[in-house]
Amino acid sequence: MNKYFCTHFDSNYLPHAKSLHSSLIKHLKDAVLFMFCMDNKSFLELSKLNLKSAILIHHDELESFFPLLINAKNNRDKVEYFYTCSPLICNYIIQTNPEVDQITYLDSDLYFFDSPLPIFDELNGYSVGIIEHKFNFFTKRNKKYGNFNVGWVTFKRDANGLACLNDWSDKCLDWCYQKLETNRYADQKYLDYWQKDFKNVKVISNIGANVAIWNIKNYKILKRNNKIYIDDFPLIFYHFANLKQLNKNSFSTSLSRVFVSCEGLLKKEVYLPYLKEFLNHQNQDSISISKKDLHSKGFITFIRNCSRKVRLFFYNDIIKID
Repeated sequence: MNKYFCTHFDSNYLPHAKSLHSSLIKHLKDAVLFMFCMDNKSFLELSKLNLKSAILIHHDELESFFPLLINAKNNRDKVEYFYTCSPLICNYIIQTNPEVDQITYLDSDLYFFDSPLPIFDELNGYSVGIIEHKFNFFTKRNKKYGNFNVGWVTFKRDANGLACLNDWSDKCLDWCYQKLETNRYADQKYLDYWQKDFKNVKVISNIGANVAIWNIKNYKILKRNNKIYIDDFPLIFYHFANLKQLNKNSFSTSLSRVFVSCEGLLKKEVYLPYLKEFLNHQNQDSISISKKDLHSKGFITFIRNCSRKVRLFFYNDIIKID
């Protein structure tokens, strides 16, 4: 039986989306990925590739189906608009594809190292599946932005699943900004209330799912029988959030922000495989380089820059691909 997933991205995140697609179908033969292209360039480029087990959808189709998205686009910035679309792409698939009995939203900067079937085993009998950030001591200050991460969210086509999805869609259409308020932040903090407001909501417990810079310090990375483990669990997928391309072949992992060096198995078995595939999927004429803000001045900026240099001295997080 097919497992249905969806993600959305623009041309700046196209190498991420291609890498997500290739890793997903490698580890789950029955996967179908709905890929929402949020600009013309990404849609045109992917249309030339005839990707296996992928269904491309142009962003205009989403806006035609949900006209209120156009109003949202006019009163929020690009990132906030993308956040607004997270529940809407799930809702679009459910409403236009009656064969889809369950849809899982994935952030486009995820990468699979193993099959996600153990996650679906956990979700058996549940209507909604969400995943915690699992913050550690150094990142728990970010808990104010939400206990749960939108990197993986699953909805079943049943009364509870649809009620939750529709509620999330309505709330994001109404308000989805990068502003921290008591009970909301972007598309993310709404998830904190789902266990209270809806039935059959499962918090995914598998620690091999959604490993990222905000929780990597919780675990030991091991290699057994040519497979990567997070403690005693196979690494299912890593969330490459905060990854920045510095030049053609150099990247900042941002790991120094959480006092982790990019070395050993983390570098060799997690970051390097991903970055090599990322570069294979990147058109050399469309490299998006992260630029320093040359206009930033003042004491706070000076302190931040000094802090960054000190952290980098002790915790190198730069990777160069030969």
